[in-house]
Order: sequence, then C-alpha cells, then structure tokens
Amino acid sequence: MGDYYRDVIIETFRHTGGSSKHTIRARPMPGQDLSTSMRVECSSSMREKHAVGTLFKVRAKIKDTAQEPHLYTSWQWAYEIVSSQQAADFIAKKAWGKSESR
Repeated sequence: MGDYYRDVIIETFRHTGGSSKHTIRARPMPGQDLSTSMRVECSSSMREKHAVGTLFKVRAKIKDTAQEPHLYTSWQWAYEIVSSQQAADFIAKKAWGKSESR
C-alpha cells in the first residue's frame, strides 16, 4: 500500500486496555492485504456516532511512525457506511483485480 491513499473497508470494535483513551477503535477488514491487528487513525466522532461493528469505506494510507504502522484517514474526510454484503463484494472485487493483474 505504501505512501498512497486507497479505499479500505474498516470496522469498529470495542477495545479496552492499551495506550488509547478511546474504547471504540477501528481496524481493517480481512482480505485487503492489511493486518487486522493494524489500527486506524480516524475520526473519533465517526466511530462513536455509529454502533460498534459498523463497517465503513474510507480513503486511507499506511502511516509509518515511531509507533507501529497504522492506517490513517483524515477526520475531516467523508466516509461511507457499508453493509456486510457491500464490504464482501468490494473486498472480493479488489482481490480478484489483484490476482488478474499478475
């Protein structure tokens, strides 16, 4: 993924412990060549306004800092709430396109 932005499906989950003061965090969904243990730096109001487990399509990139690498999307950018089926279709299409381009 590198230093460029791309569309990614993320999900919110409840997280306790760790260094963050926020209990609702976000992570990428499986199947996108991103670790599901990777965290997403995104709008806290987006995460808190919607139910835990909500799926979002966001524009994000890997941010490699002194902390562990994580996904970054601006808190000011638009996001799209997607259904489980829309997320699965999006991920499958991206995976299919990747295998076809090889």
